[in-house]
This record gives sequence, structure tokens and C-alpha cells, in this order.
Amino acid sequence: MNGAVGLRAARPVGWRDHALGLALCVGYVAVLTATAGDLAMARDEAFYVDAAESYGRWIEQLATDSDTALRPESIDRGWSYNHEHPALMKTAFALSWLAQQKWHVFANDSLAFRFPGMLTAGLLLWLVYVFGARNFGRLAGLFAAGALALLPRVFYHAHLDCFDVPITFFLTLVTYAYWRSLTKPVWAIAAGLAYGLALATKHNAWLLPGVLAIHWVWCVAGEVRARRRGHARAVSLVPWWLVAMAALGPPIFVGSWPWLWHQTAQRFQEYAAFHLHHEYYNMEYFGRNHYRPPFPIGYPFVMTAFTVPVTTLVMALGTLLRRTRTLLPRPLSLRLPLFTRAHADRRATDVLFFGALLQPLVVIALPSTPIFGGTKHWFPAYPFLALFAGAGFAYTARALVRVVRQRAPWQRHALRVALGLVLLAPAFAETAHSHPFGLSHYGMLAGGVPGAATHGMNRQFWGFTTGSLVPWLRERMPDGGTVWICDTTWGAWRMLQRDGLLPENIRATPDLTRADFVIVHHEKHFAEVEMQAWIAFGSVAPVHVLTYDGVPIITVYENPTHARRARR
Repeated sequence: MNGAVGLRAARPVGWRDHALGLALCVGYVAVLTATAGDLAMARDEAFYVDAAESYGRWIEQLATDSDTALRPESIDRGWSYNHEHPALMKTAFALSWLAQQKWHVFANDSLAFRFPGMLTAGLLLWLVYVFGARNFGRLAGLFAAGALALLPRVFYHAHLDCFDVPITFFLTLVTYAYWRSLTKPVWAIAAGLAYGLALATKHNAWLLPGVLAIHWVWCVAGEVRARRRGHARAVSLVPWWLVAMAALGPPIFVGSWPWLWHQTAQRFQEYAAFHLHHEYYNMEYFGRNHYRPPFPIGYPFVMTAFTVPVTTLVMALGTLLRRTRTLLPRPLSLRLPLFTRAHADRRATDVLFFGALLQPLVVIALPSTPIFGGTKHWFPAYPFLALFAGAGFAYTARALVRVVRQRAPWQRHALRVALGLVLLAPAFAETAHSHPFGLSHYGMLAGGVPGAATHGMNRQFWGFTTGSLVPWLRERMPDGGTVWICDTTWGAWRMLQRDGLLPENIRATPDLTRADFVIVHHEKHFAEVEMQAWIAFGSVAPVHVLTYDGVPIITVYENPTHARRARR
């Protein structure tokens, strides 16, 4: 029985579907590139820019003098920086940067580094559409892709030269290839290749096989029962996906990362130790600054509720309630008085989606897991949240069409389109409003940005909001000067100058007491910085406050020496 009982049966995906997926991809990347100039580089981006430039110099050396480039000392010189993270995306950033140097294909330097990450965001929408269309129908797939694109936090991170959106794409791709391999074992090869790319992107790829193994055991148990009842073979009982992932994943991981080409075992242990014993950073949550374990178990669930648009949450939760029977073992589901008649398909797709949704949230909910990354650390859950939301939309659209069944086919189609636009409109409005303060945005369940501030939720991190201060700095410092830049890295500040947004004569300084201006990013642990500015300048009165929906994001203090000099 089809896994989407109660919906129009899912159709095979053809070239028209992939053409639509490609259009979603290209359209989203176009929006990201058009809006990227509004976002200053974030803290982590600055480190990955440095890594990409180092990798790029090695790639150039490889092209001109391969013998020298392949010596261990040359590899270490090019690849040792930022070796706590795998190399795939930083290599992509490097290649994009080399293309910019040679052909000037991007509007500015920051876009050159960011473009590969944006491309994975577009590919993710394509993949989610196809995954949804195969399971719940084209309408559901299209809504799922739109719901994912219109998550404010995802939209912000999709601009960056970071790994969080890329790893979400690759983990979803592995899950898709694994799911296909259950009935077509040849797809196991694709699962193995995709898993290698995921390992080469970010460390949380190491956790995915556990989720797939649990689902596979569940699926095989159901397949054995079905065959005993006389049903034809549907799912392979051999875990070809696991064989392929074990055979292809590690070689791709090592092969894509020259830093591991010598002293491989020792360096892998160093890489693993960094993440197994990761240092803790600050994160404010309900008025408390968390910087060491135990961390709050409810953090990922509350933050999901506070940052995901309500319509998306309602559609997804409605699907989970309607399809509860498919998430339970068959003997139990037949005995419980559930209100839905939905049945699981032979691949137990709902169980796979639910497991892929739940696992990233549970990992972050562990009291020992750092929470400093906010929502980005459980982004791999969001494609499956969006897929459940897409199924919920398809159910709702089907119910609406039943009410107006007497109308012409084109009218029923128009109703579906109108319903989709209405349900996505709040998410679109939230996402548009969140830009360029993506990490500062909170939704209706938090009471908006002011409500989140009242609750004592984190307002930002990574110092990216300094970009929104640039127009004021240019106006206030026509002759240049110095700025103490708080949580903004020197590399991120320098990128503002490389992009031509900030004059070279407005310089960052490490000396707070002698800076012309001091900026304070509103995070709880920077309260001491604000006090230092009061003491250094003899005043608690700011000269400028950058706000978002009336909530202070950055406060600027002026050195009285600079003020007197400016008045002359």
C-alpha cells in the first residue's frame, strides 16, 4: 500500500519534475545572491575564508609544481589551518575564489566565497521537492520545498560560507539514496558516494548510519512479516547501503582532505578528539547565560517552536497526528483506537522521516551537548519537518477540493494554488522581515523579537550585525578613525573593506580605551564590555543604538576625545 494513503497516489518523478526542481534551485540561489550584500560576514565565515585562501594557494601550486605541492611540508602549509573541520566545502570555497581571481564572476569577494554554500541550499530545495513528490505527491513536494526555503534561520545561514546548510543537503541526499536502495539496490552506490561527501563536509555525518540502521531493522521486520502473509518481495533484506557507505565513505573522506594523507590515524584521532571534547561557548536561554553543562534538555524543541513559522509547524504536526499509526509497530497500531486509517508503506517511509527529524534534535537535547550554535546544529531535521508539512498541506488541499468537487478542474487547481500561497504567506513575511537580522528573529510563539527579548532569549551571535551599522559609521566617521569591534572578527571587518562597503581609513582596533567608538553586541556575556566602555569613556550614554523591532542589537559608545576633536 502506498505510504501516502489518503492522498493522491505519488507518481514517478520524471524530467518535468527535475526541471521544476532545477527552477526552485536557480530561483533560490538568485534570491540569496541578490540579498547577500546586506549581510556582513559572520565570525566563523572569516576563519573559512582564511582556510579557503590557504587551500587555494596550494591548489595553484599543485597546478604549477605538483611534485613540490605533494610533499608533506607543502600539504601541511596549505591545509593545516582550521583542520578541525573536513575540507570539502572549504575546497569549494577555494575554487570559487580562484574563479573570482581569474574571471571576476562575482560582484564582490564575499560572494565568491559564499556561492558554493548558496548552491547547496538551492540543491536542497530540488532534493526536498523530489523526495516529497515521490512520497506524498507533487503538491506536497512543492509545498515542502517552499516551507524549507522560508525558514528565517535557514534563509540566513543559506547565505554563508559555512557548513550547516551544505551538511543538511548531503545528509538529506544520503537519506534519499538509502531510501531508494531499499527497493533498488543499485542506489546503494549513490548512498555510499553521498555519505563520503557528507563525511567530508561536517562531523555530524558520523551519526546518520545509526538512524538508518534502526530504520532498516524496522523495515526488514515488516518485510519479513509481509512475505509470510504471502505478499510479493518489495524490500531487499541485504543492507547493500551499509556495505557501500562503509566501502566508499571513508576513502572519500580521506581522499578529499590532504591534511589526512600522512599520519592519517594520528590526525584522525586529533580531529575526533576536538569534537568529542569541544569547548563550550556562551548562549543565553530564558535569561540565563549557558556556558558549561548541563545544558537545558528543552533547548532545541523550544527554539524550533520559537523560530519556525507557526503555519509550517501546524502542517507538520497535523501530519504526524494523522499518520501516528504508521510510526508504530504494526501489531500495536492495529490494537490502538487511533483516529486515522493511514498505513505504512513497505519501506516504512514515515518512520524514516520521523527518525531523521528527531535525531538531530535529540543529540542537541543531551545535557552534555554544547548549544552555542543555536538552531543551525539541528538543521538536518528541517527537511523532514518540511516534508511532513508538505504532506499536511496536501491533506488540507484535498479536503478543500472535496468541498467544492462540483467545480471545474481548473477551479480546483486554482484553489490548491491559492491555499498554498495563503499558508506560505506568513512564512514569507517572517523571512522577508528577518533579513538581515536572521539570527535575531523570533516568531509568533515567542511573541516576536520583543517577546523573545522579554523572555531573555539570545539576540545574536557571531558579530554579523555589524554590517547593519556600516551606513552609520560611514556617516559619522568621514575622516576615518578607529572602532573596537566586540564580537566581529578582524577578518569579517576586513571583508567589509574588501567589498568596498567600509572605507580603509575606518580601522578596527584591539584597544577599547583608546578607540574612537566602541560597539557592544547585545549578548548577555558582553555586559561586562559595556561596563568597560562606561568606565573608559566616563559616560553611560550611547551615541547610537541599532535596533530590530525596537529591540537593541548594537549599542555604540563614543570616546569623548574623539567627540571633542569632531566638534572643532
